[in-house]
Amino acid sequence: MKKTLIFTIFFLSVFSVNSFAQIEKNWALGLKVGEPLGLNIRKYLHYGERAFDFNIGTYGFLIGSNRNYKKDPRFDQTGVSFQGLYHYYKTLGKNDKVGVYYGYGAFFNLRNEIFIENNIRNNDINQFSIGAAVNAGIEMDIPENALTVFLDAGGFMELAPKPLFVAPSLNIGLRVNLVK
Repeated sequence: MKKTLIFTIFFLSVFSVNSFAQIEKNWALGLKVGEPLGLNIRKYLHYGERAFDFNIGTYGFLIGSNRNYKKDPRFDQTGVSFQGLYHYYKTLGKNDKVGVYYGYGAFFNLRNEIFIENNIRNNDINQFSIGAAVNAGIEMDIPENALTVFLDAGGFMELAPKPLFVAPSLNIGLRVNLVK
């Protein structure tokens, strides 16, 4: 019963938001290459003036999987990353084909933390990191189709397990805009 109620509320909220939107683009689905590398889902809000991005992919794949920012443990593998960003969006030019955006949000990463003692690897454990993320970018609609190319840059700052650890992110990608 509880699952049915939650599903019904979710279903109605998604479709009621879509019925009030009067913009050409409501949702976009794409591939993001950078940090994180993976799937990008964008929901345009407030008549296209804002957007919410959800990214799921790998963490540490391109910028570096081997990080040692604590005294003893280190990471030597890529992990899984979840990131949510709220963007403010502004179109440029007369035809609204180019837009810029900036925003903030949060991330959650899962990786294997390893310990090396006497050059022997032992005690691999799953470790998470959580923190704040910011980014800004530019996107351009490709004429006569529903594709958008984007480039963005930003960074993230861990709150746990290593407070104030900062790392950059640079991304390029391609999204398919899904029309209402």
